[in-house]
Amino acid sequence: MSMKTILLHLTNDERLSVRINVALNIAGEYNAHIRALYVVTPATPPTSFMGYIPPEFIERTRGIEADNASAASAKLKEEAAKRDISVTVIKEEGYAAEVINKHALAADIVIIGQVDPKDDSTAQYLYLADEMVIGCPCPILAVPYAGKFETFGSHILVGWNNTKEASRALKGAIPFMKKASKVTLLSVNPTVDQSHQNEAALRHLERHGITAEVKIGHWRNVDVGNALLDSLVDLSADMLVMGAYGHSRIREMILGGATKEILGHMTAPVLFSH
Repeated sequence: MSMKTILLHLTNDERLSVRINVALNIAGEYNAHIRALYVVTPATPPTSFMGYIPPEFIERTRGIEADNASAASAKLKEEAAKRDISVTVIKEEGYAAEVINKHALAADIVIIGQVDPKDDSTAQYLYLADEMVIGCPCPILAVPYAGKFETFGSHILVGWNNTKEASRALKGAIPFMKKASKVTLLSVNPTVDQSHQNEAALRHLERHGITAEVKIGHWRNVDVGNALLDSLVDLSADMLVMGAYGHSRIREMILGGATKEILGHMTAPVLFSH
């Protein structure tokens, strides 16, 4: 298993360089192509316009978005040229989650950024990750808004509970785990004995050339999300892999508690799969 097509979500904010660097590092590692996507959000007027959208407002908004898309594209192409990595840049109008999910049908992985709630320039994407982790057809690598992440994935921590979501996340992370020095499958507060299933997961990874270990942890009065975040630090892991839990409704996303906690407080890159 490998990665040959990386879909990178472009936004013209101060953290773009970090995400570009993450994408380029992965592309270089796997000789992959980067498809970068800048989604132009449809112009919506302030409520004071009472339903009327002045043409000058639309033109000004489109002009700003065009400039932002051009700047983001130029930054990516400049850095990619230095490493001789092939890239394609697409600009498309629509709602980000829907557009990205459409293009993700032909990608091995999608890279998005966690949004800093204090950064007004990316406020429109504040809930993008919440929607993406449920609806995306391929694994998503979410990059935290704090930190540089020149390297990561040396010690990969997997949130493991023998569910289909965890299994999909595990399988999606195999390319990363093959290059990791250490892989830990962490079972948080299990209520039944899952030793046989855990052993099967270890043997599955072993057949892929991956040596992993299972750790079982019990935390009193600590939810799964916080247990995983604490374990990243306690075990000196630098990447988290987990299944995303929840279901979608029309324009409404309901996430499991662990997923929501990780999305809000991630301290290392997280690979999600639903």
